Amino acid sequence: MIRVGIIGADSPEAGELLRILIHHPEVDIACLYAPSMPGHRITSVHHGFIGEEDLFFSDKIDLSKIDALFLTDDSPLGDSIVERLHEWENLKIINLSPSRFSDWSISDFEYGLSEVNRKPLVRGARNAIVPSPVASLVLVALYPLASHLLLSSDIKASVKMPESLIETFNPSLTEIEIVRSLKKAQNSFEGKISFNISQSASERSMRIGLALKCPLGIDEISKIYDSVYDDHNFTFISRERIDDAEVEGTQKCLISVSKPGAGLLEIEIVADGRLRGGAGDAVHALNLLFALHEKVGLSLKPSVYSKTSGNSENTRTSWFA
Repeated sequence: MIRVGIIGADSPEAGELLRILIHHPEVDIACLYAPSMPGHRITSVHHGFIGEEDLFFSDKIDLSKIDALFLTDDSPLGDSIVERLHEWENLKIINLSPSRFSDWSISDFEYGLSEVNRKPLVRGARNAIVPSPVASLVLVALYPLASHLLLSSDIKASVKMPESLIETFNPSLTEIEIVRSLKKAQNSFEGKISFNISQSASERSMRIGLALKCPLGIDEISKIYDSVYDDHNFTFISRERIDDAEVEGTQKCLISVSKPGAGLLEIEIVADGRLRGGAGDAVHALNLLFALHEKVGLSLKPSVYSKTSGNSENTRTSWFA
């Protein structure tokens, strides 16, 4: 079993993590570090666990007794551990703290997005940094094009996401994060990424529309996406427009592509914005760091089945008309 600790265990992000880890068959939750709440049950903060688990917060953590550590807040203890990474030879750290990209001092962390960086994560990486939510989806949408050297223009991103994610969104840092990853696949990419942000009606799902130039036909583009993601377990190409609620509570990213005009390409991607770029990607990274199948603990059922594909809410329209 993987003995897991969480720093910032009373944070909302830790609540999302716990909802996955508590049923993960290879995980033993060893320590929930929340120094302001020692001895309190987790149900005093994470009310969804009432009747499920009788775990307690602690103000102490022994790093020698855990195998993996999640950082979910910006506490001084977490910062100290990151600064002294090499002292913990047998500990794997997964960083999803709010300020994880603030200074880009992340050379000791592998980028924790499987769709663009799976090989390093499974080949001896010790630590992972979880992508930010918008970057997670944009990179999943653009990586197949970058891997085929097809990015040649600026990119417009229309982002609909919950208010809680809008509050933490930093466009300049997100652009840097995306461009750095894209240039590893296509060093010639020099485009800019601009964001148009609006609030989603959903409290969880995120939907992003991307507009860019691409000379290939829709059949060729679809084949590229199918070939890149045919061995991935959470990213799929859909020929139908997906209702937001159908991805909530899952790790899935669902992508659709269209050609609104000659030389133009629109990509739409939808996912749960609390899991992608958050707790879901963190557990996904844990699985890869410990050589587990990437779906372990993440095979969550879709929360809604919709038969309304013919109505106006489910009909694909251009984001950039």
